[in-house]
Amino acid sequence: MHIGLSDSFGGTPARDATFIQEFAAKAEAVGFESLWVPEHVVFFDEYDSRYPYNESGSLDLGANPGLFDPFQSLTVAALATTTLKLGTSVLLIGERNPLLTARESASLDQISGGRFLLGVGVGWSEEEYVAMGVPWERRGERCDEYIQAMKQLWTSPRSSFHGEFCDFDDVIAFPKPVQPSVPVLVGGNTPPALRRAARWGDGWFGWNVTVDELQATVATLDRLLAENGRSRDGFVLQTGLFHSGDGEGLADYASACTAAGLERLVLGFPLSRRSFAKRIEHYARALALPA
Repeated sequence: MHIGLSDSFGGTPARDATFIQEFAAKAEAVGFESLWVPEHVVFFDEYDSRYPYNESGSLDLGANPGLFDPFQSLTVAALATTTLKLGTSVLLIGERNPLLTARESASLDQISGGRFLLGVGVGWSEEEYVAMGVPWERRGERCDEYIQAMKQLWTSPRSSFHGEFCDFDDVIAFPKPVQPSVPVLVGGNTPPALRRAARWGDGWFGWNVTVDELQATVATLDRLLAENGRSRDGFVLQTGLFHSGDGEGLADYASACTAAGLERLVLGFPLSRRSFAKRIEHYARALALPA
């Protein structure tokens, strides 16, 4: 079982580029396998949209929330580390031009020496789509096309794609990734997200999935993969969890993930600039990570 960390950067002056370097280097040193960063372009004081990953349906983001661009955050982390994998948790690909996203992904994979993992999601905020000038309707179909188009751009010397939302002929798109193709891990716990992962993804990235739900979700993915002529061979199964405690229960949850067939668990903790190093060491010990 690989254990990764998820955190956000850029929201306050203390969470700057130097902090990213220190955070990434410390995570690698104590045995965490990967670092994951989220994406939102803009935020709002009030939402009609419901956040799907907690019971309240809302996020407490503070007065003036903000995030560094994930590609820039992960580039800084890449330059401070040598083995730490670097991922997005998750990139809102429906809001982005897929040709630009493909180039940014390939560039980061080159800079990191093949360590980039592209977690993608449709997103939950209709308000953000509207502000970005992207239709909220048929967002799932748009994201399906974007995944396919990006894979063409990463793997073909001359790339063409013809769809409803994306259409280009014989484009020259370099650099290519160091990896044969950037792994696309489809985020989300809903039936459409699972179907998208099984049809177009290189893996699935859940979030806040209970132990009871793990086995059922994996069984559903196995069925959906088979329906698409695929198997779990080479298909990444991972989930994430935000933990606000002192580490109690984490080892048991990781064991449950292993038993369900998952290969990676990504953990978020309430970490401050002042105490993050000691807290990361503490959680690494609680999880018995190999330093």
